[in-house]
Amino acid sequence: MPVGRRSARNKGPRTVYTEDPFVSAGISDESSSEKKAPRPKGKERRRQEEDSASDDEFVAGSDHEIDDGDEDDDFANEEAEDDVEMGEVNEHEDEDDFMEIDEVGNSSKKKRAAASSLGAKTLQTARDASTIPKDKTHYRGILDTRDQVSKLIHYILTYGSDNRDIGLAIHIRGRWCLGRDSTFPTRLSLEQTEGESDSPDGVRLGITAKDLERERVTGWAWYYDKDIGKKFRGKQQLRKKMKEAEARQRYLPQPKSNTHRVLMGPSNSQHTFDLGHHDCIDLSQAWDDKPSKKNTQPAETKMREGWLINIGQKVQCMAWAPNQDGPSQYLALSAPITNEQKKEYQTHEKEPSSAFSPSPPYPAAIQIWEFKAKAAGDQTHTIDMNSKPHFRLALCSEWGHLRQMAWCPMEREQRGATTDESMDIGLLAGIWGDGKLRVLQIKLQPSSNSVQIAKLTSPAFEALPPSGVCTSLAWLSPSDIAVGCSDGFVAVWSIIPSSDPEPQPYFYHPIHTSYVLNITSAYPTNPHILSTVSVDGETRLWSLIEPQGDNTSTFRVRLASSHLSYSPVLQAVCSSDENESARLMPLRRFFVTLTPGKVNSTVSAMAPCSFWHPSLLYGGTGGEVIATNPMRRMLYGKEPLWQQTWFTHEWISGSDANGPGVSRFYDGFRAESPAVMKGGEARPMGLSLTTIYDEGTHVTSLAWNSNRQCAAWGSASLGCGLLRVEDLAI
Repeated sequence: MPVGRRSARNKGPRTVYTEDPFVSAGISDESSSEKKAPRPKGKERRRQEEDSASDDEFVAGSDHEIDDGDEDDDFANEEAEDDVEMGEVNEHEDEDDFMEIDEVGNSSKKKRAAASSLGAKTLQTARDASTIPKDKTHYRGILDTRDQVSKLIHYILTYGSDNRDIGLAIHIRGRWCLGRDSTFPTRLSLEQTEGESDSPDGVRLGITAKDLERERVTGWAWYYDKDIGKKFRGKQQLRKKMKEAEARQRYLPQPKSNTHRVLMGPSNSQHTFDLGHHDCIDLSQAWDDKPSKKNTQPAETKMREGWLINIGQKVQCMAWAPNQDGPSQYLALSAPITNEQKKEYQTHEKEPSSAFSPSPPYPAAIQIWEFKAKAAGDQTHTIDMNSKPHFRLALCSEWGHLRQMAWCPMEREQRGATTDESMDIGLLAGIWGDGKLRVLQIKLQPSSNSVQIAKLTSPAFEALPPSGVCTSLAWLSPSDIAVGCSDGFVAVWSIIPSSDPEPQPYFYHPIHTSYVLNITSAYPTNPHILSTVSVDGETRLWSLIEPQGDNTSTFRVRLASSHLSYSPVLQAVCSSDENESARLMPLRRFFVTLTPGKVNSTVSAMAPCSFWHPSLLYGGTGGEVIATNPMRRMLYGKEPLWQQTWFTHEWISGSDANGPGVSRFYDGFRAESPAVMKGGEARPMGLSLTTIYDEGTHVTSLAWNSNRQCAAWGSASLGCGLLRVEDLAI
């Protein structure tokens, strides 16, 4: 006898799960005698939710709880499909859906219902928060976009709720979210990069053209003032009567051997080059069939457009000079003297074992190198391979090694024609080994072809914090500099001359409990917001206006990284972690950490973010340099990662232990999708290894060119003393 068909539904009471600790403990704001009304099912529940989707109030859990009954199967399937539609990224979606924010709540589409209710809750919460006293609230509690939310809410939480914020995000998305810009920036996109005329409402990087012009002219009024500017420039004293042989012997590093052997070219047929001290070679020669002959191939068809220079010692820091619209581009770098040279200048006092104390006043020099550019398009330039790099200036000092340097990135109006005696390059700030902050005015003789050598006896500006030493710096404006200190404080100085013989910071506040490794400013979008990282592993985002209340942090790392930079294109802070991965922290969602790329070794260098494209450069101790564009991953968390290796470098000591060694380069890597560990996933036991590489293999410093026409120029320095400069535009 056949058995009758029975329902598979559970006849007993359904299990209710809750994440509220007060409900679990039996504490609730509802009366114990009050009974909950029975929950409607099926079509009746769906009709009630559709009617209440456009209400201003939001009931938590109404869009997430689905009954297991048969009556709700159709509704559950529809809701699951809507969630998938909301999570997908469609590049061809009508942008009016994002711009017309006020009309979203009246939309009749079911997939917008949940987003409308959530958006109403977000805006209502912001309105309610405005009535709470300042001492009772914080800028926290923002929604986590890793949950299923619409693209509109994701854009609002990432960039802002104003139409101008959403419009700017869509504009940048249309420029840099194409497949061709997944790793390196393309020349076609650089030709169409954000400008004052093609962006919405005349906005570039969130700043109107009027504000940019006011900063370019009025912000530099003090510098060109007859009294204040003359007093500032007059403080810098140079001693120019100095022999070149004496300067090279005392202030510049002297390598053990004048010749460095380099292997370059295709992997199956590499060529050998012997590179002398301060000598350079054309990278395209390594890809010729007969590199020994003079390269007569036209520059327009060369396979590689770049130079390899032998500095003789590892470069600790370098930066490209901004505001250079002409064919000459200037790269400032600093390489410490060798250990053999240090022995000649050691005093009776021992060198401190940590960076918390000033170092001995070893001789050091800032080197200024000139690279020529030629037009490659209407808005971009490439490297002129017919003109070799030229060592133009050596600024010598006895303040210890230069730990960090940064050019003033603010645009300025050039007032006064360049004379034959001097050409103003810009303001260069640095942190020296003695723990002081100094600002220098860099000038060059345009008609001179020889190396200019001058000794700095007094800088244009000099300051020391009340306690400890300076560790890092960031420009806030043409006249203000923020400095991290060894005691966890952050100080802000104005470099405008005053009557005080020892300048005092107008802002001095404790942000961390210990040594500040690096500091960056959210210029130009939010110059009053700063981000700092300390040796305790904390990375903080805070405001100069209210550093105690407007202060938040992201996930703490066990091994702190000194790499920190703000990208105005991404509107996010970029860093690295101990897992050999890059970190990306959006400015409005700083608590969320994205992983845009992964290096095969410990991250040892990161290029400061460019103002003209979103590509990031990371270098590792294994000698590899990778580039990645995290824009697509930032807009949609499920987008696959793409990164591309610029080059890899290997170094060995060779047969002569006292020699410079031998270097090998590999080029021609294709884009790949790295395997990045998901959040919360544990490493398998026994597979967490760290490889120790020779110091000569390390990538010690990276930099993007800060000028628009040469924004794709990248420079990389290596531990063996080699410097590579190449145009990376695809």
